[in-house]
Amino acid sequence: MGTFLLLLFIIFFVVPVVRIAYSVYKVRSKMRDAMRGMYGAQQSDAGSDTRQTRKGGWSAPGEHRKKIGKDVGEYVKFEELPASPSSGTSQSARHTDYEPQITDADWEDIK
Repeated sequence: MGTFLLLLFIIFFVVPVVRIAYSVYKVRSKMRDAMRGMYGAQQSDAGSDTRQTRKGGWSAPGEHRKKIGKDVGEYVKFEELPASPSSGTSQSARHTDYEPQITDADWEDIK
């Protein structure tokens, strides 16, 4: 009877715990390898940078010329309009009519 209980304990407890531990180990190792791969790719990109291999080293980019010249298009002159006191943008207090809140239907118990 003791051997049977030991066998059941191994089948229903030890084997699932070992499987879960192995799965966690595989996920951790895959994540570690992926991070190392990204770090290695970053290092190889930095090593092959053209700024480091040029004779003069790094230089600032030159100025770019404008895409649209100054002679293209036409100038529009804007004019400020005076604000009139009768406009609707005054900051005075306004009167608002009170509206009663809408009520819902009365509650009825279903029997």
